[in-house]
Amino acid sequence: MTRSPHSSQTLPVEFVTSALKLSEFPPADLPEVAVVGRSNVGKSALLNRLFNRKKLVRVSRTPGCTRRINFFQVKERWWFVDLPGYGFAKVNRQEHRGWEQAIGDYLDHRRNLRAVLLLMDLRRGITDIDREMILFLEERGIPLLPVATKIDKLKPNARRQGIVQINKQLKPLAQFALMPVAATSSLKGDGIPELWKRIREVLGRGVGEGSETESPQEPSLETTHPE
Repeated sequence: MTRSPHSSQTLPVEFVTSALKLSEFPPADLPEVAVVGRSNVGKSALLNRLFNRKKLVRVSRTPGCTRRINFFQVKERWWFVDLPGYGFAKVNRQEHRGWEQAIGDYLDHRRNLRAVLLLMDLRRGITDIDREMILFLEERGIPLLPVATKIDKLKPNARRQGIVQINKQLKPLAQFALMPVAATSSLKGDGIPELWKRIREVLGRGVGEGSETESPQEPSLETTHPE
């Protein structure tokens, strides 16, 4: 595999478990970040790009592929948590309620949670359902790291305008937002090193990286998982 020009060594990443109940969650013993977004926002593609793996998370053409909370451990130092997508998944009402309950339990009880990466399609901006998630996080005082996805789908001028608009809309909505929005492209890799820098800052030195030169761009995956 070709090494990313931004990476200097591999980092071990291990899928630990999938859960839908609080009792199934692993111990909250390490610093943690989570990622959430609309079902078709490109979350799986972004996670694969972040960890420089093709099959860390399965990319599906069907929105709502992630149906459980998936816990990954990075370098045995911190947790990376993939939350179910919300919005457009075609599932029955009972299963949908199960997702909502699991996400609510997670956000209410993971005291080690440092921040939630909220993914938004730059072409769509902040949708009504994104606003609901923002409010949910705000009520709990959970820091929000806003991430714009699919920036390669827009021309440079429209891209700049979209980023400005999201920043402008977020300011009065999210007191705990870690501004500005991180602009990314899973297809081309734009913004990925900058996003990793933001994640490391959230986690704190000695957790997200082991040295000044280390960059978590190309982890060595121990285990993959089905969604």
